[in-house]
Amino acid sequence: MDFSVEIKGHTLEYLDDVHQYIVDGIEVPSITQLLKVRFANKYEGVGAGVLRRAAEKGTATHDAIEAYCKAGIEDGSPELRNFKFLMRMYDLFPLKSEVPVILFDDDEPIAAGRLDLVLENLEGNLGGADIKRTAVLDKEYLAYQLNLYRRAYRQSYDEDWTFLRGIHLREDKRKLVEIPLNEDLCDEIITEWRNRE
Repeated sequence: MDFSVEIKGHTLEYLDDVHQYIVDGIEVPSITQLLKVRFANKYEGVGAGVLRRAAEKGTATHDAIEAYCKAGIEDGSPELRNFKFLMRMYDLFPLKSEVPVILFDDDEPIAAGRLDLVLENLEGNLGGADIKRTAVLDKEYLAYQLNLYRRAYRQSYDEDWTFLRGIHLREDKRKLVEIPLNEDLCDEIITEWRNRE
């Protein structure tokens, strides 16, 4: 779904048909595209049909969780049931889902994206989480991704996270993993992005 929002005096637009982010009229990569400088071959050898079906199922899972978080709508899927179970089990409360962010480097917008979830724990601390429906949970990729989203969220909304979580949901599989906070990972990816080619 296309959208246009104001963040910190900048206009962020998203064009869903072409999966393109635009900040102040200038195209910027998604945070996922930034990660490709390090993880270019992540799905090498996986057939196009398999990737397409996996993407469709992943989108359906994200949509179900977003509908639940924003409007309390339940689709009866095992992924949503397991998501709710993990939130109860770990005393986490979804505050926001599919939150648009801009990632800056030296005050220049260099990427944008939508993070899956902002969570709150019992102590009132905020954290970020990403939902994965992959066959295997890639914790290294998640560490880079969530730390980039943490920085972008802080830059966009002046709020910081004290924890990061990966949420792995696949049919009846459910798992929540802690991801370490690490600002250096952001610097690595941004440096690699700027030095590409």
